[in-house]
Amino acid sequence: MIQLNKNNTKFNTQDIAVPNADIPDSELIKQVKSKGFIAYGSIVRRYNQRMFRVARSILTDDAIAMDIVQEAHIKAFSALKSFQGTSSFFAWLASITRNEALMYLRKHKKEVAMGEDEQSILESIGDNERIDSQPDNLLQNRHMQNLINQNLDKLTEKFRSVFVLRAVEQMSTKETARILNINEMTVKTRYFRAKRYLRGQIQNYLESSNLNIYEFGNKNCDIVLHNVLTAISQL
Repeated sequence: MIQLNKNNTKFNTQDIAVPNADIPDSELIKQVKSKGFIAYGSIVRRYNQRMFRVARSILTDDAIAMDIVQEAHIKAFSALKSFQGTSSFFAWLASITRNEALMYLRKHKKEVAMGEDEQSILESIGDNERIDSQPDNLLQNRHMQNLINQNLDKLTEKFRSVFVLRAVEQMSTKETARILNINEMTVKTRYFRAKRYLRGQIQNYLESSNLNIYEFGNKNCDIVLHNVLTAISQL
């Protein structure tokens, strides 16, 4: 898709690929600062899926989460000079994404507290249960992914957010605490309870770097990339 910005600069989103894993974030940031907004497309490609999971862990609507990712990218681009590198670049992006999602929640609805039924479920699952090994292909099964998604959505945002950052995005307890603005002990407690609840519901492995939940898809990535570049080209 070819698009013209206000300065009549052409960009084709199909020409922007996911950057190679060996290219550090610092190099991508440097390219954006030197080459302009089109170079930000590489950052969009690299982090769309992960940012979507952060947004989706807070909001239970795919379309709204997708909009949040777009807004977060635009804000990140505008504030890129303020990134100091004191945390990982993704942690910085995740914080922006989370803040955008929470702003949406505050604007459109009240945050729902954990109900008595959910609390009872969490407390009723044994503290001493352990996770055993099973083949990784169970996690790749689409039906299993749907089950995980559905059960994650039954948890309140504070448990979903911790689980997604720790189990799926492999963020450390310290990084998760910083992103969510809570202490590390709270992260550990919520993560433990979320795992117990989900394990009790689906009886399968939940902690794996290959765990695929809240899948974004290439088409959605293209849409977000186009919308983000179009918006920041007007800044």
